[in-house]
Amino acid sequence: MLIYHFKNKSGRKAIKMAKQPLYQQIYNQLKEDILTNQLKENDQLPTELELSESYQVSRITSKRALGELENEGLIYRIRGKGSFVKAHQPVIPNSEQLNLLFIMPFPHNAGFGDYTQGMMDYLATTDYRLKVQPHQFLSNTEIAELAAEYAGIIYYPTDNRSNLELLFGLHLNNIPTVLLDKEFDSLPFTTIVSDNQAGGCEATSHLLNGGSQKVAFISTESIAEISSVRERYFGYLKGLHEGTKQSPCHVQSQSDEDTSAFLARAITDFKANNITGIVAENDILAIKLINAMKQQGYEVPKDFAVVGFDNIQAASLLEPSLTTIAQDFNQMGELAARHLLNQLTEKNKTIEKVVVPVKFIKRSSS
Repeated sequence: MLIYHFKNKSGRKAIKMAKQPLYQQIYNQLKEDILTNQLKENDQLPTELELSESYQVSRITSKRALGELENEGLIYRIRGKGSFVKAHQPVIPNSEQLNLLFIMPFPHNAGFGDYTQGMMDYLATTDYRLKVQPHQFLSNTEIAELAAEYAGIIYYPTDNRSNLELLFGLHLNNIPTVLLDKEFDSLPFTTIVSDNQAGGCEATSHLLNGGSQKVAFISTESIAEISSVRERYFGYLKGLHEGTKQSPCHVQSQSDEDTSAFLARAITDFKANNITGIVAENDILAIKLINAMKQQGYEVPKDFAVVGFDNIQAASLLEPSLTTIAQDFNQMGELAARHLLNQLTEKNKTIEKVVVPVKFIKRSSS
């Protein structure tokens, strides 16, 4: 989604977002201002006329935006005076609730099931119960409902942009939360992450030591938006710095590019630049890349040596089997549950970043 920032006549920042209803644009901006305390309790909001002029929309559109805010309980309206920010009442978490919620993007993917198993193993000797839900669950659930049903939340973000409003709301309402895999600099949550940088560095060093003169990093995700991928890329850069004078080569898919076209372009780039070693952002991409190389008649690792990241189940079943960096999903899940329970049972709620070591797994693709 494209986002354009501009200043209106009053100096107030407004936002236009492509492919989004006009009233929703106004609603989103005002709601963000309220939740981040830029608009404080009892502050007056712009009038329907002022909003229509600022955002260049009809008064019907601005009226609907204000109506949505009122329906959500964020503002109150006084006839003849205008709209005002309603007092924000923090939700009180239910400390007697024994349900814990784990939100993950792939609840039915067996390759990542060890997260859940690690949590359940740790919780087995407690009275707490773990419920697993996909990200879509959050779309239809209010923070008040989460606080009423769950004592705490373990959250695996898909990226560093999605559900920021909800995450900040969990913080504002003091709902115990632990993040998995990705970290957010401005959100005071304990985070459990793998040592992605060490893994990226070890993968790169392995390829260089194995005879690859030039090594590339390939990703479908933006290193600017996904903290875990960014750390792996930094590890790749560190490996290059320690082992060669080669300039970095990062091949990334375009937003409108399908996977087959992207992989074909990547392989062409590798051949044109004499690259024979590739570090992939994860095993899934590495497996797709190797299959695309084989379809084009290349041999792995004779023509290209490939290293993945994660050590999912499919990595060992591939032909050739995939060299990879293993994350300890089980331990990460256990640590997430442990730190969440510490928040629930101890008064000292220290915010930590817990880094879990990774392990290099040598197989046949390199």
